[in-house]
Amino acid sequence: MKSTLSNRSLYFAFFAILFVLAFPLLIEVTFSNFVREGEYNSRLGWTLILMAIGLISNKSWLIKLLLIPFIIGGSIDIGYAISFGGVFTTATLEAVFNTDANEALEYISAYISFPLVTILGFYWIVLIGTFRVINFNFERSKTKTTFVILGTLLTITAGYRIIFMERYHDTIPGILGSMPSYYKGNIGLQQEIALRDTLVNTIDNDTQLEHSQKSQTYIFLIGESINRNHMSVYGYHRNTTPFLSKLNKNIIVFDNVISSHVQTNASLQVALTSAAAEQGNDFRKSLSIIDTANMAGFKTWWISNQQPLRATLASIAKQADTTKFISNDYQGVEVDRYDGFMLPYIKEALNDKAIHKAIFVHMMGSHAQYANRYPLEFEKFEGNNVRAYEKNLSQSKINSINQYDNSILYTDFFVQQTLALLEQDTADIKALTLFADHGEEVYDKINVKGHGPDNVTANMIEIPLITWMSNGFKNLKPQTMASLMKNKEQSFQLDNLYHYATALMGISSSSFVDYNKSLSSNQYLPPKERKVYKRSYENGLRYRK
Repeated sequence: MKSTLSNRSLYFAFFAILFVLAFPLLIEVTFSNFVREGEYNSRLGWTLILMAIGLISNKSWLIKLLLIPFIIGGSIDIGYAISFGGVFTTATLEAVFNTDANEALEYISAYISFPLVTILGFYWIVLIGTFRVINFNFERSKTKTTFVILGTLLTITAGYRIIFMERYHDTIPGILGSMPSYYKGNIGLQQEIALRDTLVNTIDNDTQLEHSQKSQTYIFLIGESINRNHMSVYGYHRNTTPFLSKLNKNIIVFDNVISSHVQTNASLQVALTSAAAEQGNDFRKSLSIIDTANMAGFKTWWISNQQPLRATLASIAKQADTTKFISNDYQGVEVDRYDGFMLPYIKEALNDKAIHKAIFVHMMGSHAQYANRYPLEFEKFEGNNVRAYEKNLSQSKINSINQYDNSILYTDFFVQQTLALLEQDTADIKALTLFADHGEEVYDKINVKGHGPDNVTANMIEIPLITWMSNGFKNLKPQTMASLMKNKEQSFQLDNLYHYATALMGISSSSFVDYNKSLSSNQYLPPKERKVYKRSYENGLRYRK
């Protein structure tokens, strides 16, 4: 009987700690459209870790003390979920630290609500009640031993992930995990910016611009996770790109382009710089497209719907004359933050009086959780008319394919809206280029949704590269047009995008531009073999002819 009562008290202590960590998660799930898997794992894991500490020490006051940061963090997580419908990320903290005291007070007064006060009040009342009776002075038992063993193993796991892997936000729940991730990311970003500043300031500028007396505007749309095999302009059975498909003769569709990596950072750090994929960290010592455009006399913009703290990309972005991460406008919340929200900033850039403009737009595109990437009116594909690795697909897989195709449809709309703005621009020479950092496997070839270097498929690397040119471009740059038409079916890998973009813009340099690597040059030499993670695309990864 005594053992039974002891176990009941032990379980009461467990559920008291679980309430501290799990209740904020319940509110996040209720008020947010997306909660990352790490939140579930970390909150349960820390419940067991704290249980083990309490049972080993037999000191209730120690556990109460250790729970204080989780209570404070949990309260903030609850407030953020109710007020903004999201969970804390590094982008959230970036938005917070870009807010002054007056704005912060305005936000607090604007978002205090009856549900917020009621839920927080309930959370604290329960905590006060349980803290008064919680106890950890238990006799030895199998239940106690089990909790200690589990908690000890999880302590070792969490310590390894935090100390050696620096995986803070996946290991520590809520804002408590985002804070060290933000700090580390910000430090890394400042170091990257300093390195790039030094590179740009110490290099000899021998760039020249073709037709420098003419006004010129170039837009580069950087898509996210776009598998070109889901685009009707590339032959997909669903009409996912109605706008691009109608452009027909007004665009050049390159149909043999692959990325060099299947991760955003790894792909773009070589795509946007003169470094090649096999050169490793040399991207830090290589000029970016923005650097070279600046040197050639362009005014540059970087407009992004992605995270502001990816060090390499952000350091490249910070070299632009104007840098805008719209996540700061939406308190870092990724859900329902559509690419279309960047259109006013694109319009503002196009209205600038600079003669030579280069505008880089980093989209959220078809990033994971596809349903969060487009408004409800773009939910066009809902049926079972899908093509996949097997015929008998589960409904959840069919839904994922439909949602992915809807995200591609919205990207097509975003391109349409951006091009409409560009067509209104008065520049003599204009061009818009769409490409993606990498592709996406959506149950096309194998039973996988997503992308990763451990199980690469062709769909993860086969990406679009599409360029629209104005009549002024065609008339003033006939040789470039001829080269583009000639090379549209040639093999190309995205790590040479730097050379394509600079040559497209008419930037020449004996030091920085290699015409043998540019699709927009008549000197282009296509690679005989392209490799992704040391695997040959031509002799292994490609399965379509």
